[in-house]
Amino acid sequence: MVNIDQIRRDLMFLAGQIMHRGAQTSEERRAAEYIQERFRQYTANVELDDFHAIDSFGYLFASYYAEFLAVALLAVWWPAFAACYGAGIFAAYLAEFLGYSIFSRFMPQFESQNVVARLLAPRPERTFIITAHYDSGCASPLSHPGVLRWLRALHMLVIAAMVLVIATCITDAFGLLMGAPRPFVMYVRWGAAGYLGLCAAGLYLASGQTEDIRGANVNASGVAALLRLAERFSQNPLENADVWFAATGSHEAWMAGMRHLLHTQRLDKEHTYILNLEAVGAGSLHYLKAEGLLGVMPSGPEMVAAAQSVAPAFDVTPGVLRHVPSSAHIPLGRGYRAMTIMALDENRFPIHWNAIEDLVTGVDEQLVGRAADFAEAVLRRLELDFRRGRGA
Repeated sequence: MVNIDQIRRDLMFLAGQIMHRGAQTSEERRAAEYIQERFRQYTANVELDDFHAIDSFGYLFASYYAEFLAVALLAVWWPAFAACYGAGIFAAYLAEFLGYSIFSRFMPQFESQNVVARLLAPRPERTFIITAHYDSGCASPLSHPGVLRWLRALHMLVIAAMVLVIATCITDAFGLLMGAPRPFVMYVRWGAAGYLGLCAAGLYLASGQTEDIRGANVNASGVAALLRLAERFSQNPLENADVWFAATGSHEAWMAGMRHLLHTQRLDKEHTYILNLEAVGAGSLHYLKAEGLLGVMPSGPEMVAAAQSVAPAFDVTPGVLRHVPSSAHIPLGRGYRAMTIMALDENRFPIHWNAIEDLVTGVDEQLVGRAADFAEAVLRRLELDFRRGRGA
């Protein structure tokens, strides 16, 4: 039976007593300490893992976009050098987008923390990691639902513009497309660079107009489900899989908590499965078969198969997330088997920025409990499949 009262108490503390859980703030630290104490009710194996991350990736990505104006300018005199320089910036941007620190490591860093609890199995053969970011993030012009639906298309145009700037530099450097008038090549280059400059200005301005929110749905609901799972697995542990519960911080700093978790823990990709809980308090529950803002990455096939087999009992349907990155974006991009459970609205968007859903009163505790029970069923089915020899 779902402990609705405990779910409500967790939600009320995280999104009621605390005004917000903004990344790298004292409020985020207070939330982490609360989660740590809640985990200690179920296991003594709990740690508060401190790390550092930059304040805003919006400014960093805006800098990458603006750098292509310099690439276009350099191409006037040294097109070969501009092509090499632009290719280097493009590669660095893609690496940052996938969660690898390139130039971000040289920016000012601020303290955040993950909370990790573990239940160790007597005969472990695999590791199941259940994650939920606990920082509340910020509302900005880019987080409005009317803007979110266009983010993926705009970002794909950003990638295309970067490639065009580099390609036109190569054309000038090596005398390609000799039949095309040179002004045409320059118009294409400066048109693409101009679009990137506009995107840089828009992202920079939007990053400066942020407002901390309570984040009841994103993602106090996911943390409440995570704590519910810690209770359930402590009462009935798995025999052949260690279960980790990771509440990650600084999700708004381009999923810094998840990046730190994967960087510091020695995880075997072949035997590690990551289940992410995010925005499970409003909308209709889905398990994501694929997700990704740049390229759509398929979720772990064994996890999807387990979810598919138990989903009818919980009224959960499959879905695909293309417009915003979840915390599973990082492990999927690094080759881990991962999957997200998320509630979506009628347009297949997570309910993120809304005056109602931002408050605890906008979160359905029954839905949070059902998400936790579905997640438990998925992992128990996954372990059963492995015991029966159907897993990888």
